[in-house]
Order: sequence, then C-alpha cells, then structure tokens
Amino acid sequence: MNLYLCYEMNTGDRFRIIIIISYILLIICAVILFFGLWNKLGMNAEVQIGNGLYLLVFSIAILASAIFIIHLLEESRGSLSGEPEENLLAEDADSSSENTIEAYASPYEVDIDLLAEGIIPRIDSKEKIEDYAERILRNMSKHFEIVQGVFFLKDQKTQVFYSICTFAYTSDKKPSAFKIGEGIPGQVAKNKTLMHLTAIPEGYLKIQSGLGNSSPTNLMIIPLLLNKETIGIIELASFHVFDKETVWTFKNLAKIIGNAIVTKVKAAEKK
Repeated sequence: MNLYLCYEMNTGDRFRIIIIISYILLIICAVILFFGLWNKLGMNAEVQIGNGLYLLVFSIAILASAIFIIHLLEESRGSLSGEPEENLLAEDADSSSENTIEAYASPYEVDIDLLAEGIIPRIDSKEKIEDYAERILRNMSKHFEIVQGVFFLKDQKTQVFYSICTFAYTSDKKPSAFKIGEGIPGQVAKNKTLMHLTAIPEGYLKIQSGLGNSSPTNLMIIPLLLNKETIGIIELASFHVFDKETVWTFKNLAKIIGNAIVTKVKAAEKK
C-alpha cells in the first residue's frame, strides 16, 4: 500500500513539473511573439484590420492554453489527494464489514451452487417424492460422511411431520412423527434454526454395521424453510465432528433443498 502511494506521488510530481515547465516555455514564446507582432504593428502607420484580428485570435489562444494548463494541474492535484483517500475509505469499509460478510458471501471456499448440483437430483415428474428425498440423503452421505439420515416432510393439512425416507436406518420401527415443538426435531421446526448436537441422548440413534452396534456422536438437525415456515426436517448423524464450515454449508444448502422439495411436491400435485 505504501509503495503504491509513493509511486503515485512520484508519478504525479513528475507530471506536474513537466506541465509547469511546458507552461513557462509557452509563456516565454507567447511574450516573444507578442512583442514581435507589436513592434511590427507600431512600425506601420496604416494597420490593416487583418493584423488586429490576428492579434485578437492569438490572445484568445494564449488564454485558452492557460485555462487548459490550469485544468490539468487541478486534475493532477485531485488524483494525488483524492484517490488514495478513496482507497483508504474502501479498506476501512472492508474491515468494518468483516463480521457481517457471511450474510452476503461465503466465508469459506465452498461453492454452494456447485455442491447443490451434486446433491440435489434433477426433478423427474414420474419419480415419487420419497425416492427423490432418499436420493438427496444418499448424496449428502457421500459428501459429508453421514452414517444415518432421516427426512421428515410436513403434512400441510395435519401440520404433522412424517418420515418420508431414511438412509441406513436399521430399526424395525419407523421414525416417530411429531408436531412443531415436540421433541428435539419439533423444537428445531419451531425455532427454524439448525441444531448441532455433540451429546446425543442415549438410545436416540443406533447404527448397525459389520463391527456391531454403535451410536453416532454427532447429530445435525436441519430445518427446511419456505417463506419463514418450516416445511421439512433433515436429521443427519455422523461419527465425525461437524466443523463450522460444514455447519455453514448445511445451513445454506438447506435453502436450496427446501426449494427443490417444494418444486417436486407441486410437480407431483399437477400430475
């Protein structure tokens, strides 16, 4: 930054010196020509009108040149004093908005749109909503090392959230339905805020694998919103800790998933 300002000042100083020298030379030449023309006019008794017009045009040209030179000086002076100040103000604005930039741009090297293309399938009018949601869960498991997932969708008539699909769900009993405010997912639906649990209640989830039965240590409950209304809930369990970048990614990815689900439901209704 300092090197840039020094370079600008040195360049501006050179430009100003060249302008001043050129202006002085122009004045000297103008004075010489003026006195030469004046002597010529004084020696002739009969001065023609053309010579007078020539003197008038010459004077106007000198005045116009002086105004132009002054204008250039003002511009060069303004470029030296104005631009660095604007740059400093811009830097101050950037630093002051550092804490709020997350609302407008990604604080991480995550391309949400590109990620969504790999997770959210294209809508097929012949595909059931259950199969469509299951494909979303499977794709999310590949990207985020998810070991179990449940997708709840709200019935608009009863206002009850029902499980429409699961991933790696081994229990014979279907995930319990709930209303807003009931249980952990019901609280997420009510608060409309993502919940990250690192201490999962005993017996809440259980994973069966070749190594036996075990319980995940991390649970992410994601609300799907439309017009500030919770229309669905996604539960994702993992043995790995969800870091801040993953939490931020889920939060923004949920907006795109919610829109896709609504579009899918409307497409099914029109069928």
